[in-house]
Amino acid sequence: MAEVLADEVADLLREVGETLILPRYGALEDSDIDTKSGPDDLVTIADREAELWLTPRLRGLVDCPVIGEEACAATPEILNAACDARAWTVDPVDGTSNFVKGNDRFCSMIALLERGVPVASWIWMPLTAELYYAGKGEGALLGTATGRHRLRVGLGPGDLQVMQGGGNALGMAEPRRTKVRAELRSLPGRRFPGSSGVLGAEIARGDSHFLFHGSCTAWDHAPVDLLCREAGAYAAMIGDEQPFTADRTEPFLVTPTRSDWHNFRDKVWTLPSD
Repeated sequence: MAEVLADEVADLLREVGETLILPRYGALEDSDIDTKSGPDDLVTIADREAELWLTPRLRGLVDCPVIGEEACAATPEILNAACDARAWTVDPVDGTSNFVKGNDRFCSMIALLERGVPVASWIWMPLTAELYYAGKGEGALLGTATGRHRLRVGLGPGDLQVMQGGGNALGMAEPRRTKVRAELRSLPGRRFPGSSGVLGAEIARGDSHFLFHGSCTAWDHAPVDLLCREAGAYAAMIGDEQPFTADRTEPFLVTPTRSDWHNFRDKVWTLPSD
């Protein structure tokens, strides 16, 4: 990905964070918070304003459809563009529930897709001014006030009993759902980060070891998939071990190595009838 475009998108994320997201952090009124699909699916004025601000500016950089989380909530047909020649994905505030509670585990995410495949990924941490960036075939970088640092996942612990990470069975059907929930609960290192982007960034820098989600969305998983893979992690759809593409909604798993991935799938996913 051209360095100029990478920097331009990063600048947009910094600006939207400073002007529309951080001023709302810890200062939300009840009227600033709404729900979408259910009582736990929150959206705030910061989510909506940030996405509306980003959408035309991203089109100004690369003129193609913008698949925004909040726009798709209102108009699901926007997702039909996921496998167009090019498309953007936008998650203006990933970890909205954390944001509402004043928890610091939230971020903003953008990805650029080509035929559904993420080719560039940006994850911005507004509170710490950290930018995680990956370009297809270029590796993964962490940008901070002290410069840019290349990210490379290590071998990881190699033992599910000491692996740290997050997982859920949202959207899954029985009997798999019961199996997965029970196995996830048995993992000592399972945590509840509440943000795909935050957990993906932790995996890319070697501080966490698994992300398992029962269903995918383009805006949540395109940036995480590319960042983790470019950092050397192993990521795939858990059902058929095929690469993530933005039109897929099935369960998705990231671990440091392919061996860890298969060990996790064997324990958490596989039914006796498989």
